[in-house]
Amino acid sequence: MTLLALTACAVLAGARSLLAVGEWVADAPSALLERLGTVVDPLVPKRSWPAESTIRRLLARIDADALDRTVGAWLADRQSSGQGLRGLAVDG
Repeated sequence: MTLLALTACAVLAGARSLLAVGEWVADAPSALLERLGTVVDPLVPKRSWPAESTIRRLLARIDADALDRTVGAWLADRQSSGQGLRGLAVDG
């Protein structure tokens, strides 16, 4: 799930190719990586990130329909009832 979150952040930040996503992840601030759930390997404390090929393989294996249902359910859960009109724009 962390890799999907990193990919989504990269795209929201303007990445338009898998290479750009990989570069964005490599340059992402440590604080953001920690908030998204990445952990430092105690055996190799140097920061490492997934390569573009890893991101490509992950995205190729994603079930797009399942992802769509999951994101839709998450967005629907954010809608509170009884508070009038509320807007939430999701592009991309």
